[in-house]
Parts: sequence; structure tokens; C-alpha cells
Amino acid sequence: MLLSENEALKNVKGILLIVITTIITFLLWYFAVSSSALIPLDQARHLVAGLALNGFLLNFMLATRNKTLEKWFNGLDKLYIYHKYIAIVTLGLLLVHAFLSDALKTTDSVRTALGGLAMFMLVVLIGITLFDKKLPYEKWRTTHRLMLVLYVISLVHVYISSRIPLSRFTALSVWVGASAVVSLVSAIYIVFFYQRRHFKFKGAVTGLSKLNQDVLEWQITLDKPLPFAQGQFAFVKVFQKELDDAPHPFTISGGEGNTILFTTKISGDFTASLYRSLELQTRVAIDGPYGFLSFDNGKPKQLWVAGGIGVTPFIAYLREDHPDREIDFYYSYRGPEAGVYKELISAYQSKHSAFHVHFIDTSAMPPLSFEGYTLTDDTDVFMCGPAKMIQGYAQYFRRNNHSANISYEAFRLR
Repeated sequence: MLLSENEALKNVKGILLIVITTIITFLLWYFAVSSSALIPLDQARHLVAGLALNGFLLNFMLATRNKTLEKWFNGLDKLYIYHKYIAIVTLGLLLVHAFLSDALKTTDSVRTALGGLAMFMLVVLIGITLFDKKLPYEKWRTTHRLMLVLYVISLVHVYISSRIPLSRFTALSVWVGASAVVSLVSAIYIVFFYQRRHFKFKGAVTGLSKLNQDVLEWQITLDKPLPFAQGQFAFVKVFQKELDDAPHPFTISGGEGNTILFTTKISGDFTASLYRSLELQTRVAIDGPYGFLSFDNGKPKQLWVAGGIGVTPFIAYLREDHPDREIDFYYSYRGPEAGVYKELISAYQSKHSAFHVHFIDTSAMPPLSFEGYTLTDDTDVFMCGPAKMIQGYAQYFRRNNHSANISYEAFRLR
């Protein structure tokens, strides 16, 4: 994961959370006094176990979708990138712990069996959640629920197998106990209370428009207004028989008052079912908004880059009719029908002399390239589209202007 200096500053509180908890965990386990002398290999085993527990703490906290944590990481999409890599590191620590335990040839059958069971199940579940891209969304969420059970097993294993007493009142025991409480509360909240408490905005589908063969725009009328900014997204639960009611994230493409619009492209089973089957008056519930792709907070001069359905956050802005920005907009798509909202964008350009759009149909033109483009210090960059595409452009802009302020949405939960 590559971060520019500006992006690192935006994430500084989140990075500090990871660094500080890791340092505290390391120091407390490293300098802890054991009930009997530990050989270096055993001390390393305890230290690795402690760091793995801290990995669980961070992952459970980040999974709560807490608004404060979202701000600390400058957006939920960035937060989940850290969540993913912390999970990978935690899995690596668990494997190292298992290797060290095996090297020490511990003889306590109960402790060994408990640790082995937890290790096996955790490796399987973390491997599934990280690497099985074809796993249905609801089953993927179920594996996350099971993490709570497995964390409890791991926690019990640490308490009964540690040769560093955790039942005595020490700085380490307080830290481990407090971390366990926060981890358990976070996990219980995720499993049992998140969907009950967060989906406060209720409404019904009141408009449907198929923009092409795989893009659907749907309008929702809510019981109360959803206070969102252009560029944000929300999680939506759809209560219709043919559709699963698991929450799915969608970018907001417009709205006013109690009305909100989403534009979705077929990219999996759920979005395909939405396109085929969604009906008027279907009830929905919304959690949000999330995201910090804020055009209004950017400089008066902006460069926009959209790929495919990544045009939606920009459409939300254009629908509000802002005449005070100098915007250079590059919209890349493949095939004439894939260029949704071209008429709306062209109409906006005809009314605003400072707005310049470049349509790039890659089925008939070379891929979008910024070779030779001069990104000046007075220009902010906003991008939304396939992660590989926008990360490539971001790296190019950083190489050519180290102080460039680049904001993008590359939301992914898996």
C-alpha cells in the first residue's frame, strides 16, 4: 500500500493507533516477569502471542465502522485496507506462535489441543475471508461472526498456557484484560447489535431506471432526510423476497430532501438480482453516509478521473449545479453504452465554461494516459474507479508532483 505524504497526514491518527498499541503490547510482554525463567525461544513465543492478540484488538475495533475511527483513517475504504493487512500480519504471527510452540515441544495436552484447535480454525477462517473472492457475501459475513468464538478460544488458551502470570495485578495483566474487554465488546457489537442500531434511515424504492444493459439507477424515498455530501456512500439493506437483506455498499449518485439516488452496475450476484428483480415500493434501510471524497473541501481548481461506474460520486456533485469550480474531468469507459450520464455531463459542460470533460471510450480509443500532463500545485485530484486504474494514476501523479493532494474512492470490503 503506497501512501503519499499528504495521504499519510490524513491517516495520522489511525496510524498512531496501530503504532502505539503495538509498541505498548511489545514492551509490556518483553519486560514482563515470568513465574520461572524463560529461555529466549519461550519468551519469543509469548511476545508473538501478545502481538497477535493486539492484532485481534485492532481488527475488531476497525470492523465496528465507528465514525471516529473512519475519520482517523480518512475514510472507510482506507480503514478496510489497514484492516486487511493487519489480519494478514495477525495470521502470520499465529503461524509463528504455532511453530515456536511446536519447537518447544510443550507437553500439556489440554493447552496444546486448545491452541491447536484455535490455530487450525483461525487459519481456515482468515484464509477464507482474505483470499476466497467468490465466497457469497452472507457466508463471508458468517465467517466474521465465527471469529468471535475463535477469539474466545484463543484468549482462554493464552490465559491458561502463559508462563507469565496474567491473573496478578500487573501492567501487562491490566493491558491484556482491557484489550480483551474492548475486543469482546467490539466483536459482540458487530455480531449482535450493528445491524439493529446503525440502519436508522428507512424508506421505499420509488423510482427505477435501467441506464443500459447492466446499470440501474434507483430512487429511494426515506422517512427522514439522509444528510450526505457528494462523493459519499452508504450501506443498503433491501427487503424483497428474491434478494438477500445483507447490507451492501453503494455510492450515492444524487438526492434532495427525503429522496436519495443510487446507481449500481452488475458486478456480482446481488447487483445482478437488483437489476433484474428490484421492484417499486420495496422497503429498504440505510446506514451512512460514509466516505471523505469531498469536492467542496478541495481547491477551486480540480482534476477529476472516473472509470466506469466510478462516475457516480461526480454525478452527485454535478446534479447540485456548482458554478464556482474550474474542473478538468476525464471519464473512461468501454463501449458507447457504458458511458452512462454522458448527456447529463455534456449538458453541465454547456452551461459552465470552467468545466471541461474528456470522454474516453477504450473500445475505440487508447486507454486513458496522463503522460505529459502537468499537475500544478493549485490543483486537487479526485478519482473513483477500479482500484488498479486509480492506483496507477495516483503513483504517476505522485512521481511528478510530490505535494499533490490526491483523494480517491476505491471501496472494498474483501
